[in-house]
Amino acid sequence: MKKYNLFGIFLLGFLLISTSFGLVAADDDNDDDDDGVDDDYEELNEREIEIKFSDSEFKIESHLTNGDIINEIEFKVKYDAEGLSIEVSYEEEYEGEGPQIATTTFEEDLEDGNSDEFELEFEAKFRKLIEFVDLDDNGMYNESIDQTIQEVELNSFQPISYTTSIVSPDTTLYYIIVNTTDGVFAAHIFFVEEFTLVDQTLVTPTQTKIDIEINNFNFLDSNSQLALYVKLESEIDYEEEEETDDEREGYASDEAGVITKSIGYSGIFTWKENATIDGVVMDVLANTLDVDDDDEIEQKLILNYPRGNHIYHDPKIGVIFGQSSTSNLAIVLTGTVVTIGIIGIAIVILAKKRRIA
Repeated sequence: MKKYNLFGIFLLGFLLISTSFGLVAADDDNDDDDDGVDDDYEELNEREIEIKFSDSEFKIESHLTNGDIINEIEFKVKYDAEGLSIEVSYEEEYEGEGPQIATTTFEEDLEDGNSDEFELEFEAKFRKLIEFVDLDDNGMYNESIDQTIQEVELNSFQPISYTTSIVSPDTTLYYIIVNTTDGVFAAHIFFVEEFTLVDQTLVTPTQTKIDIEINNFNFLDSNSQLALYVKLESEIDYEEEEETDDEREGYASDEAGVITKSIGYSGIFTWKENATIDGVVMDVLANTLDVDDDDEIEQKLILNYPRGNHIYHDPKIGVIFGQSSTSNLAIVLTGTVVTIGIIGIAIVILAKKRRIA
């Protein structure tokens, strides 16, 4: 067999294997917004946005109609006496009769009775700040061991405000800010229509970025630190993730999170494993998930921050599609085995041709 035939087979095999593992880089010429995501893929996944808001509630609905699938994601930001909450719901309708064009609202489409429907709902509620002295020196709040100095309920807020900005010719960034009346706690919340870099964090159209800011907390003890109590709600229990989906996909690093799964769809709440404390990047520790003190059906998450006058942290919440980690790996490996099989068949055929010749 001639050398160039061997080289051709090797090159074909490399390209096929690279494609199976997603190693073929996107063309830089097709990434006008420099976010590392192919522009055609972004256009395919771009979502239409609708907004409704009042002083205490902000709701953003995003719709995608793609062939047989019609889906809607709703993010609802609201506050009440129990804290600031972000509710996420995902609804999907599959029309089995072939590609269709949606001519009605999502709610009307769901009423036709001729489609498969799926719904996922979950919520994260920021309930209170806890000042504590870390008696066992592990950096995390333990109510039964550590000294609780004070608990500050997040139950009094200023009216919600929002602005928009154009970040690319086809993309609008929606920015919401929610402050407590004393100005100590604030949530900076970002929604996008397509994949967008926000403060060097890639935000997808199915997620929202939440920057938590704690400013000039009134510490009562000179040796204390802070914890943020987050209540998690879902029909299916959350599980902890050592490696998040965005880390596996290469969109994030140094991230931790929890996930609630349902038949190939997942609701996520993730956070950076560090925060900026008085201008210095420092570690953020999270307690193991536990039942909520007030409701044993729900779960609580404690995020622990080093002491500081200004704390800035970066969580995210949203929906991801398809099986994560192990299942994705199985799909990739299956595709790779098929690819290697195709390469093997090609080599055998070429070898036989050589012998016949």
